[in-house]
Amino acid sequence: MPVIRKYTELAPPEAAPVLSFDLPELQYPERLNAVKTVFDAARENGWSERTVFYADNQAYTFANVEALVARSMVALRALDICHGDVVILRIPDTLELVTTLLAVQGIGAIAMPTYVQLRADDLVYRADDADARLLIASADLLDEALPVAHARGGKTPVVAISGDPGGRCHNFADFLPEGEISPDYLDTDAEELCLFLYTSGSTGAPKGTTHCHRDMLAVSDSYWRYCLAPGQDDVLGGTPSIAFALGFGMFVYFPLRLGHTAILEPDKSPETALAQIQQYNVTIFAGVVSYYNVLARLIRETGADVSSLVHPMTGGEPLTEEIERFWLEVAGVPLEQFIGTTEMLHCFVTSTRPGELPHTATLGHAVPGYEVAVLDPETFEELPDGKHGLFASRGPTGTVYWNKPDQQEKVVRNGWNVFQDVVWRDEHGDFQYVARHDEMIISSGYNISPVQVENVLMQHDAVVECACVAAPDPDGRRGAIVKAYVVVNDRYEADEPLAADLQYFVKNNAAPYMYPRAISFEDVLPKTINGKILRSELRERARSEGEE
Repeated sequence: MPVIRKYTELAPPEAAPVLSFDLPELQYPERLNAVKTVFDAARENGWSERTVFYADNQAYTFANVEALVARSMVALRALDICHGDVVILRIPDTLELVTTLLAVQGIGAIAMPTYVQLRADDLVYRADDADARLLIASADLLDEALPVAHARGGKTPVVAISGDPGGRCHNFADFLPEGEISPDYLDTDAEELCLFLYTSGSTGAPKGTTHCHRDMLAVSDSYWRYCLAPGQDDVLGGTPSIAFALGFGMFVYFPLRLGHTAILEPDKSPETALAQIQQYNVTIFAGVVSYYNVLARLIRETGADVSSLVHPMTGGEPLTEEIERFWLEVAGVPLEQFIGTTEMLHCFVTSTRPGELPHTATLGHAVPGYEVAVLDPETFEELPDGKHGLFASRGPTGTVYWNKPDQQEKVVRNGWNVFQDVVWRDEHGDFQYVARHDEMIISSGYNISPVQVENVLMQHDAVVECACVAAPDPDGRRGAIVKAYVVVNDRYEADEPLAADLQYFVKNNAAPYMYPRAISFEDVLPKTINGKILRSELRERARSEGEE
C-alpha cells in the first residue's frame, strides 16, 4: 500500500471533517511518529523506571516496554513489513499485543487489532478490504487466522506470535534479535495512517476507520488529560478490548502519554475485574452500563472493597436512572458517562469534571478541544437548546473511512462529524440522551424512546436487565409496538401475571402509550465481548418472531 495521509488525501474536500487544535497541548509538528514521541517524552520526564503496565501479575516499566517494542520492530522488518503496510493483529489483550502494535506503528506501518470473536470470513473481509500484508496471531487463535493466507493466495501470510505447536506457520519469535537493541523509529508525517479500526457492522458491512499518528496523541491530550487528569498513582482497569476505540486509547496510548498505569487483561469477567480492582487499587475503571449492573450485584454479594475507585466510567449504552442509583448505593461513587465513536477514536462528551461530582442523568458536556452541536436531521443546521436532533462534533480528530466514499458523504456534513444519536442540550450546556435514531419506536403516531421505557422497567423490583425494541404489531393496527426483553431475579416467576404487572407498572410511571405491549422473559440478554447488550440482535428477533 502506498503511504497515505489521512486528512489531506483520503477525505474529499466536500466531505472532509473540520479540524481544530485550540488547546496548548494540541500543537503538533508536521513530522511525528507517535510511538517515538511517547517514549522520548517518558525519558525526558524521568519515567523510564515507572510502571506503565501490569500484565500476567508482573509490572512493566516504560523502559521494559520500549525494549520489547524495539525487538519487535526488528522482527517486522525481517518479515519484510515496510512503510505503509497493513498488519492484522489477532492477539488477546496482553503485553504481546501492545508491544507488537506499537512496533508496527513505530516502523511506519499500519496496525489493525481485531477482537478475538472474529471468524475466518470476518478476517478475510478485513484483509481484502485493507490489502493486509501480514497477520500475526496467538497460537490459540490460529484456527480462524490461517484460512486468511489461503484465501488471499499468500498475499497475507500468517505468523504465530509465540509459535504454533502444530508447525503450520512461522514463529514471530524466530525473527526477534538477540539481546536488547536501540529502537529505530521511522520518521513519519503526523497525518500518515498508523491504525485501522473496524466498526461492528451492525448497520451493514463493517467499515474501516482510519487514524493517523497525530490522532494517537490528540485523544490523549484532550479527554484524558483534561477530564480525567490522571496522576502517576492512578491505575486503570476495565473491560473494553484494545480492538475497540475506547480500549485502544485506555490500554495503549493514555498510560504511555500521561504516565500512569494500566492493567492488561484478556479475561473480561466481572469476577476477574473485581479481583484486580482490589489487588491493584484501581482508581479509574471503564465498562458498559449492563456490565456495571452485574458488577454491582457481585460487589454486594461478596462485600468486596472497591473504595479505591475514583472514576468509574461508562459509555456505549444508555445509563438508566435505576442502574445509576444502584451502583452509587453499592459502590459509593457515582458513574461518569462519556460518549465517543470508533470514527473519532475517542470521547467528545463526558460528565467527568476534575475535582467535581459528575452531573448525573446527563451525558455531560463537550470535552475540551471539541465542539459539540445538535443538528436538524434534514437540514443539518444547528438547533437551539431543548430541541431534539442528531449529535455532531468536531475537534482535533475526525471521521475518515477507508474506501467508503458514499458513507463519508453521509457522515461528514459541513465539516461536522454527524452521529445517529438523538439528543438535546439543556440550558447548562449538558447533553441529554434520547435514543439511537434508528432505534426510535414509532407506534400509533408516537415517537417512543426505548431508553425511557427501560428506565421505568428497571425501577421494578423484579427486573435485573431489560432492553426494548420495535416489533411488528400482531393485531396489525399499528406500524410497530414496544417489545421488552426482560431478565428477572430469582424471587419472581417469569409468567403472564408478572408480564401484566410490568405493563401496568410502566403505564402508571410513564406516558401510557409507552408501555411494552409484548414482553419476553429471558435467562440472559445477548451481549458483545465488552458486555454491551446486542440490541440489533434483539430487533432482528422481534421482527422474525412477529412474522411467525
